[in-house]
Amino acid sequence: MNRKEFMERLERLLWNISDSEREEALQYYNDYFDDAGEENEAKVIEELGSPDQVAQKIKAGCSDSASEYSEQGYEDTRFRRNQEVISQEEAAGGQKSSQYARGGRRRERSQEADAWKIIAIILLCVIGLPIVLPIGAGLLAVIFGIIAGIGGLIIGIAAAGFSVLVVGIVLIGSGIAELFVLPSAGLALTGVGCLIFALGVLLSLLTIWCCIKILPWLIRGIVGLVSYPFRKAGAGK
Repeated sequence: MNRKEFMERLERLLWNISDSEREEALQYYNDYFDDAGEENEAKVIEELGSPDQVAQKIKAGCSDSASEYSEQGYEDTRFRRNQEVISQEEAAGGQKSSQYARGGRRRERSQEADAWKIIAIILLCVIGLPIVLPIGAGLLAVIFGIIAGIGGLIIGIAAAGFSVLVVGIVLIGSGIAELFVLPSAGLALTGVGCLIFALGVLLSLLTIWCCIKILPWLIRGIVGLVSYPFRKAGAGK
């Protein structure tokens, strides 16, 4: 059982006492955990006993010789005696130090360090934003320009292939019609039309290959570029 479970259980067990008494008791034990520090939670819970036992003592009030309400709220005299013994040992020059005081100081230092980290990050953003923003915008413009150029090339190849196919079909039809009037010219037109038609077929096949191979890669690149900051943010958490 950890501190959170202990306090939640204790709060449920104190449902039938007044709100003010319940708040005083819960505040007392929360303060006691805070003074002890996170590293001493298990020791404090062992000293306190189960939440049921603590709740019974709180409800009994002063009937339990080991517990009483002080001016600061509910107080368990067992822990007061323990703290007095520790203070006497420290005054006598003993090597045992107060872990509870160290825990409080450690939490204060941690909070100060976190505050300085936040201030440093804000300062870096303010100072670096005028430099990073133009560079990032320029890189994005270059990348999107390359992507747009590749997309335009694919569209141009597709349009050229379609146009060449149409021209080839027209020449083949004209050559076949010319065969009945001037066979030599008709054969020439038909041959040229077949060559142009074959070129159109090649361009169409190239367009299909680009759509199958290059276009998915292009789409994945755009999606990856857009989602990159969000992936980095998720990895940072």
